[in-house]
Amino acid sequence: MQESKTEIRDYSLVGKETPIAIKNGLADADWYQSPVTREQLRELLMRKDGPAIRDTILWIGLIFGSGFLVYLWWGTWFAIIPYIIYSVLYASTSDSRWHESSHGTAFKTDWMNTVLYEIASFMVLRQSNVWRWSHTRHHSDTIIRGRDPEIAVPRPPRIIKFIRSFLGLGGPISEFRKLFIHASGKIDAEVATYLPESDYKTVILKARIYLAIFLAVIVLSIISGSILPLMYIGLPTLFGTWLMPLYSLTQHAGLQENVLDHRLNCRTVYMNRVHRFLYWNMNYHVEHHMFPLVPYHALPKLHELIKDDCPTPYDSITDAFREIIPAVRKQMKDPTYYVDRKLPEGAGKLEDKFSITSSKDIKVANGKIEVCTLDDLPKGEVIRFDFEQKTYAVYRTNFDNYYATDGICTHGNSHLAEGIVIDELIECSKHNGRFDLKDGSPKRMPVCATSCEVSLQES
Repeated sequence: MQESKTEIRDYSLVGKETPIAIKNGLADADWYQSPVTREQLRELLMRKDGPAIRDTILWIGLIFGSGFLVYLWWGTWFAIIPYIIYSVLYASTSDSRWHESSHGTAFKTDWMNTVLYEIASFMVLRQSNVWRWSHTRHHSDTIIRGRDPEIAVPRPPRIIKFIRSFLGLGGPISEFRKLFIHASGKIDAEVATYLPESDYKTVILKARIYLAIFLAVIVLSIISGSILPLMYIGLPTLFGTWLMPLYSLTQHAGLQENVLDHRLNCRTVYMNRVHRFLYWNMNYHVEHHMFPLVPYHALPKLHELIKDDCPTPYDSITDAFREIIPAVRKQMKDPTYYVDRKLPEGAGKLEDKFSITSSKDIKVANGKIEVCTLDDLPKGEVIRFDFEQKTYAVYRTNFDNYYATDGICTHGNSHLAEGIVIDELIECSKHNGRFDLKDGSPKRMPVCATSCEVSLQES
């Protein structure tokens, strides 16, 4: 049924669109992925500390360097230029660092991802636990009305919201409201739709810590008789957020809602080296949504592998906005309008996805199921097999141990055979959650102990 142009759309997570999305099979659904061989994907998935350490040191160095110049030149007009640099690096580029470390793919070493994530979360003013789960839902249900909590341009779009986002007033106002709610010991109603109860106490504690930091900065400014402390922490959100929407609006603005194909609701935009450093290659956004396990430094290689299966990328940020601005203006009058991204001739379709090992390949002899030979399962690999309307995953770790588990991740509708084996863990390809293969216990969010136990037996 075609939507009415005058229909009022509900983008809340507790409104009428939520049950509709679930009923139509759009919640935690199976999304299209461009064909990439297991060997190619294995190479792309390789985690490294080096690129992220290099880029993070350079990023932090630029922040401290520009901040030091602000201190030296404070009280003169010369302080304006380094402060612009400082505030943009602080408030805008922390977004991409927050994003990549939330996936746990920036560094190979987990604690490095955690440290960067917590720091960047505060800088970009996002509660770390809340937004980890929020972003998980965004990847599960990208631009699905009633499900995605991170739809940047609801329809019909409002000009005032665009202006507020470039002035740093959009996100912070909403986030401070939630901060005060959580600091009071309650959980925001919409946040409660995707945040597990096991995280409530942590969210409340961190909200109080965030507010305590801001209060301390205000007190320091009053005691010192200078606004300089607030210029370093707090006010950069107002003065330096303008670059963030310039990047982030290229991701999904004006594109199709309620469709299970990232090629139709995401954009890939070519950017120069400076933008790619500031944005950590998130301009390859179709690629990132299709394969969220791939680290940011490998996205250009992934792009080369799948670009012939995807719509033509945009030549620049300017090229993308030549499409976004007219599209948003049309959506103000007609919320049903969207940019129809054209797939190349011969491109794959959602129904083309297939099982890695189908049930017809399974042999049963003497009460045992013969899935594959040892040569079919190299060290550090996982394969899928389906048998009697059930699906499973079989693993061989780098320590030459063998395991079998249920195939579907219990957090989201994703097959564990599409993930990667890390030591004695399996990392889900959809949300980067991890299970211990020895006992099925959860080892990394978003999987949780109360609902994400894996039935398991060692082979």
